[in-house]
Amino acid sequence: MKNLFNFIVKHSHWLLFFFLTSFSLFLLVHNNEFQRSKYLLVFQEITGRVYLVSNSIESYLYLKQTNTDLMERLSVLEEEVQTYKNNWKELTDQMRPDSIRISENRLINHYIRARVVSKQVSNINNYILLDKGSKDGVKIDMAVVSAKGIVGVVMTVSPNFSRVIPVLNSDYHPSCIIKNTGFFGPLYWDGEDPRYTYLTGLPRHVSYSIGDTIVTSGYSATYPEGVFVGVIEDSHKFKNEEFISLKVHLFTDFSTLNEVFIIKNPLQEEQVRMEKGDSDE
Repeated sequence: MKNLFNFIVKHSHWLLFFFLTSFSLFLLVHNNEFQRSKYLLVFQEITGRVYLVSNSIESYLYLKQTNTDLMERLSVLEEEVQTYKNNWKELTDQMRPDSIRISENRLINHYIRARVVSKQVSNINNYILLDKGSKDGVKIDMAVVSAKGIVGVVMTVSPNFSRVIPVLNSDYHPSCIIKNTGFFGPLYWDGEDPRYTYLTGLPRHVSYSIGDTIVTSGYSATYPEGVFVGVIEDSHKFKNEEFISLKVHLFTDFSTLNEVFIIKNPLQEEQVRMEKGDSDE
């Protein structure tokens, strides 16, 4: 209390100056219409900018929660789209005059939302670590996608984490296809630019155009058909070679990747057994 009193006494002239100045401005604004209108305009501008900064800070603080909500909503929409596609395919099959098809309940994929804990994107054999594991239903060989397209496949799983081998890895070659064509081949990463990969093993007579979309072929139990991969940006034809390669600009930006979906295919284990020639009988 004594310190406060000493501070007031020591700076009393400044306090008096601020008080008289504030009181003078109050009288000027209160008794003059022109000055009052100018004051209100300036006050409104200052208040607006303060609220703008405040809202920007608040939006940034809640950005993580907003992104989480959007990712959860996106997973629900993906499942709904699959349901509609399955229903449409079943209806189309039943309407074909040259075949009789018994109606069946088609199972749809489910999506487990996961966050990227750590990642490598600049090496020849990169990896991604996710915060979901076996306790969340994650298993080896499950496909991983982003909101934009393909990411990779689950390689190892612990109770709380899973390690993903992405398409930016020389050991992983998912089967992909040029959309709306029958031409397909394995995807190959050359260890250079993480924005690009290559669709290889294509015949020299392949039909394509720069800008065509590349999607997953669905020829394996890992990835469903039609997951977006990227667009064709260039091609490479080698002399005395039977095949060509297409340079693909990936839709997924691995440098900023922090949220993904793990695809849970209810028929994956059965399909893998059949591909290996095993059966339950």
